[in-house]
Amino acid sequence: MSNTGEQWSPSNYVTHASFVPALTSRVVSLLAPTRADNILDLGAGDGILSIAIASQAASVHCTDGSRPMVEYAASRVAEGNIANVTTEVIDASTQVKEQVPVGKYNKVFSNAAYHWIFGSLPSNEARAKAIQDVYDILPQGGQFVVECGGHGNIGEILVALVSVVKSAWAKKGVDKTYADIKAKLWPWYFATNDEIEEWLKAAGFKIELLEREYRPTTLNNGELGMKGWFDTFGFTFLEGLTEEEKHASIAEAVELLRGADWLEHGGKWVVGYVRCRFKAIKE
Repeated sequence: MSNTGEQWSPSNYVTHASFVPALTSRVVSLLAPTRADNILDLGAGDGILSIAIASQAASVHCTDGSRPMVEYAASRVAEGNIANVTTEVIDASTQVKEQVPVGKYNKVFSNAAYHWIFGSLPSNEARAKAIQDVYDILPQGGQFVVECGGHGNIGEILVALVSVVKSAWAKKGVDKTYADIKAKLWPWYFATNDEIEEWLKAAGFKIELLEREYRPTTLNNGELGMKGWFDTFGFTFLEGLTEEEKHASIAEAVELLRGADWLEHGGKWVVGYVRCRFKAIKE
C-alpha cells in the first residue's frame, strides 16, 4: 500500500470526522493532563484535541505523519495564538526515536491513530518495535495512553469495501483476491487486546488499564455521512481505479451498508466501532 500521509484531506477530516476528537472523554480522563505534564500527541490529525488538552497541560507537541494535517493543525494553533502547542511531522511507525528527545515528554498520547500506525507496518514484530520506541523515549514513570480501533472495528464497512473493490476490478478483467486487497489496499491493523498486552509487556511497560469497548458511532452529515466517511478514511481501497470507478464503488458500498448502518427514522448513519484503550507506565 502506498504511503497515505500526503493523501489526507484536512477539509474532509473537519467536515466528516469531527466525531473523532469529540468522542474522547474516556481516553482523556485516562491521560488526566495536569499543568506539570509535557505531552507528545502522536497521530494528532487536525490538532483539535491537542489544543483542547493543552488548556490543562504545560505543553503539547502535536504530531502526525501527514504534512497537510500538521500544516492545518499549525494554522489552528497560530490563529488561536496558543503558546504551549507545537507541531511537527512525525511518522509514529518509524520516526519516534529519531525525532523525539529522550525524556522530553512525560506522557505520550494518541487517539484514533494507532490502527493506522500498526497498519503501515509489515509485521507484528514491527508493531512491537513501534511500542518499544515509545517506551524508550519516555522517562521513568512516564505514561503511554492510547485509544485506537480494536479487533472487530468497522467489520460491516470492511465487508462492503472488499466486495465493491473486487467487483470494480472484475469489471476491468482483473481478479482481485482478498489477500491482494489486504496486502496492498487495506490501511489498518485492528489489534486484539492480547496482542496489545504482549507488545506492551515486551517493551517493559506496566499495564494499568487495557479495555475493549463496542461503541456504535454516529457519523456526521446525515444522509451524506457514509459517503463522507469513505472519502475521508477509505480512499486507499480505491487506488488504481478511475475517478468514475471510485464514485461508482463508493455509491455501491453505501447501498450495501444501508440495511446495516442506516437508521431510516433517525436519518443518520451509525457505524459499529470497536475501541481499544490502554494506559501503560514505564517503571
